[in-house]
Amino acid sequence: MNFYGFTLRLLFSIGALSSLMLTQQSLAQTTPVANVEVKQISTTDTAAEKKAEAIKLAAENDKLFSTPLFEGKMGLSLFVEDTYSGKNIANTPQNSYSKGYILGNLYATKDLYLSANLRLATSSGEKTTQNYFFDEGSAFFAELAIRYDADDYSLVAGHTSINYSLSRDFAAGIWGKTIAKKEYGVDNMMVLGGAYKFDTPGYGNHALSGSAFMVDTTGLSDTFGASRNPTPLSLGGPANTGKLNNYAVSLDGLNIPIFPQFRYQLAAVKLTTQSLYNVDTNTPVANQYLGNEQRYVVSTLVNKIDLGGGIKLTPLLEYNRIINSAGLAGYNKSYYVGSLLFGYKQWSFGLSGNVWDANWNAEAPNIKKLIPSNVYVSDRWNQQQVAIGYTFENGIKTMVGYKKENQYIGTTSQTVGLNVKYDLPFAF
Repeated sequence: MNFYGFTLRLLFSIGALSSLMLTQQSLAQTTPVANVEVKQISTTDTAAEKKAEAIKLAAENDKLFSTPLFEGKMGLSLFVEDTYSGKNIANTPQNSYSKGYILGNLYATKDLYLSANLRLATSSGEKTTQNYFFDEGSAFFAELAIRYDADDYSLVAGHTSINYSLSRDFAAGIWGKTIAKKEYGVDNMMVLGGAYKFDTPGYGNHALSGSAFMVDTTGLSDTFGASRNPTPLSLGGPANTGKLNNYAVSLDGLNIPIFPQFRYQLAAVKLTTQSLYNVDTNTPVANQYLGNEQRYVVSTLVNKIDLGGGIKLTPLLEYNRIINSAGLAGYNKSYYVGSLLFGYKQWSFGLSGNVWDANWNAEAPNIKKLIPSNVYVSDRWNQQQVAIGYTFENGIKTMVGYKKENQYIGTTSQTVGLNVKYDLPFAF
């Protein structure tokens, strides 16, 4: 599409939006006007009217209104958590904080678009004992990338995450996705990649994707309104190389005829470690202790199994293996994830559990100093949680949950939490 055509798309999108406002359509409308009536030009129309009608007809033929110029959604989550930790029985912190997001796609054509995901959060949260939902807060881009998505292939370039792990998106409970995002999600990367999508009659839909990437040290990874700056290249670490010499590949599949609700993912990631700087001792780590980090995941999900009586069940199982974690040779981890999500009308009930282990005890003393978990006496940790939720007619979602963790020396942390969330889709 040339610049003139794109300008027409923009002008008529603005005109369509203005028309909606003038006719007092609901501000909550989420779908654009799809049909535009173009009257026949009569012999009494002026030249200006004929030209206007011709432009409208051309715009309609260009399918101006078949796809919105911009579509997305925004949301806000409020959290209240009360935690009892055996590490310090005198400390019973209660946290009240909020998270929000605005995400969407800005279309140049129906296949070519800019994808954005702006995340918002207050500066309180899990590591504080503050009690407020709104404060000075911060914002950062989880994604800002150019995408091209055709029927049988897709391309992406920009600041985004690597396609890795189903549990980071689908694990049940208030904190079901926390471990995946914190421990092994591959986020905040500068990515150049694509995927080939193929349908196999009798065997379902599949996609083979691959990408080259590096830690994003540009301003796109900056946090606005907070003191955290982009990760400097001088710190080194896995994938922080300043080069696209880190690689990821994944195979995803779903809609298999013999098991249509089944979905799977097999993925592998290599994060090159060229250097590593120890900020505690203000010295670089010797190359002999470094290793390229490798991540492997096998993940399966069965979507909404009908148990009868209107009850649906979505189970998820995932195994994740990390070799040379944090770029330290021989420091390996394993993660085992299980999740069960039940749904009944507007109700949900979720159970999820995580068990993870590491062999840091086998490391040399000078390497242990670099490992955050060197305060633990166990090589295995776990987290279990349960949550019940309800979605109101107006779209507000509420969830109450309980979480139990065993992480520190001979202790158990228990948390009770409440989450209230509202999402608002939009398009114009």
